[in-house]
Amino acid sequence: MKTPFGALLLLLAGCSNASTSTAIRPAPSASEDPTIPKPAPVGPLAAPASSREALRMPGPSVDASIPLEVYRKRRRALMDKLGAKERGKPPSAALVTGDMTFNGLREGMDVYYLTGVDEPGSSVLLTPGARVFTERLIVAPMDAEGQRWTGERAILPSRPMELSTGFAKIYRDSALAWLLVGACEQYGSLAFVQQYKPDPDPRPRAQELYAKTLDRTYGCQINDLHGLVGRMREVKGPEEIALMRKALEFTAAGHAAALSAIHEGAREFQVKDVVEEAFRRAGSRHVAYESIVGSGGNSAVLHYPKDDRTMSAGELILIDAAAEAEYYAADVTRTMPVSGKYTPEQRDIYDIVLRAQKAGIDAARVGATVDDVDRATRQVITDAGYYDYYLHGCCHFVGLEVHDAGDYVRPLPAGAVITVEPGIYLPQRGFGVRIEDEVLITDGAAEVLSAAIPKDPDVIEKRMAEARASKPR
Repeated sequence: MKTPFGALLLLLAGCSNASTSTAIRPAPSASEDPTIPKPAPVGPLAAPASSREALRMPGPSVDASIPLEVYRKRRRALMDKLGAKERGKPPSAALVTGDMTFNGLREGMDVYYLTGVDEPGSSVLLTPGARVFTERLIVAPMDAEGQRWTGERAILPSRPMELSTGFAKIYRDSALAWLLVGACEQYGSLAFVQQYKPDPDPRPRAQELYAKTLDRTYGCQINDLHGLVGRMREVKGPEEIALMRKALEFTAAGHAAALSAIHEGAREFQVKDVVEEAFRRAGSRHVAYESIVGSGGNSAVLHYPKDDRTMSAGELILIDAAAEAEYYAADVTRTMPVSGKYTPEQRDIYDIVLRAQKAGIDAARVGATVDDVDRATRQVITDAGYYDYYLHGCCHFVGLEVHDAGDYVRPLPAGAVITVEPGIYLPQRGFGVRIEDEVLITDGAAEVLSAAIPKDPDVIEKRMAEARASKPR
């Protein structure tokens, strides 16, 4: 049976006598907010058999570091921006789509940022100004046969699912077309708040759905607020910083383990395995990205993918590897001598890169741009005569994605986390050097979050000597 269109609008408004006003209303407290699901009684005949294992529900687990209320505050902050008075326009509805994936890098984390829901294909529809049900969670279609491969999912309606996600209104993806047409009629506009994607990357799904909605309506328009979610994600809250510190603790364990695994005759993949196993032993579920381990000439290849070479004495090995903590990524690179001691020319290049990184970290502060930081690193390398051998930018944001969302043009705000990672790559000399750290932008000097992982060349040589001396013969 098709839902009558008028009834759909009542669903969108939240009640039959909803005001047509779109003014933003103050958010009620959790105790009185009807949109926050509360436990409900379960009839004795509705309870599942005691032997049946409970379904895993989407949303943060009971031991997650970030509680539901933090995600709820993020959604409310986004809705406030959708109805911002300074735009001089009434608020728009906004759809945020996500399809979190890991394909060498983790991507598609906007919905997770707003919900804590890690189910691929989920979306969030925000309708600011509505009396109730200002936020709706949309989840992927039910696939009865697919569940036999990937695990059983809850059938809607599901109070346990509402409680685990914090959404009182949850729909299947098949309802999106109706919801967007109704939102267009109620608001007259939809806001695009995610990032643009250049060709050949696929367009964000919200753009595809908006185009179909406009084809079915008259007078509806799209408000371009692109990058709005990304700018929110750029500033990390205290819970996020704590998780990023934890990811770096896991990462430090891996880089420390590498010291005793690096030696003449070892294979690159053996070092990689030692590093990643140390991540897991320390407590990380997953690497933040596909680890890069390259020795000799491979260290001069920016994203060397094979890790199959046997190392020789006198070479360098570059390790670009890091761990995750509850989906929050770390990103660290170190370049170390296979023999345990840098050659004079390796040390010369290493010192230049280290000075360039220090200049970049000194420049990384509130009000500076990523470009300012890049110029600071590049000036040191240019003055040393290696302009042509610094092949990439200095910095990127880090967070739920290792190449995280953020604004690369506007001045850096306090709470942003970026990498500073200059490098010099000399294939004609058989080596490259990259040094990468994460830094937290503060109101004063930037804090190097990855400072526990040594990069001073004298300290690295000392640690490698100690690791070899303690290794069983």
